[in-house]
Amino acid sequence: MATYQSMKQVLARLMYKDTMTVYRVSRVQADDGSDDYEESETPVLRDVPCKLSQYGKDLLMAKTAQAATVHIDLRVCCAPDVDIREQDRLVVKHQGQAFELFAGTRFAYPTHQEISVRTVREAKQNGL
Repeated sequence: MATYQSMKQVLARLMYKDTMTVYRVSRVQADDGSDDYEESETPVLRDVPCKLSQYGKDLLMAKTAQAATVHIDLRVCCAPDVDIREQDRLVVKHQGQAFELFAGTRFAYPTHQEISVRTVREAKQNGL
């Protein structure tokens, strides 16, 4: 157990240079008090130390005349006790950039966890 603790501390000190805010959709009762429910996205964690990295180099793109939809698969690593769920929206700050990502499969290990994430955005055609 002491080895895992040591490894966690090393990972936190050397790897987790990025931070993320985790947003989750939940059902909340409508403001008018009726039996209707609305979905509301709220931040559940803020400024969580993490590491954003690439894996593979697959880039999926769907083109139209006006724009291209770009899908990029990345990976976020963080402490094993951070509660990340599929479909959570993560906003990761990495070296001065902000990435809006959606969580996929989570792989937990004793020392850390790895979450597959995807960014989906539109890029204009020909810079117009």
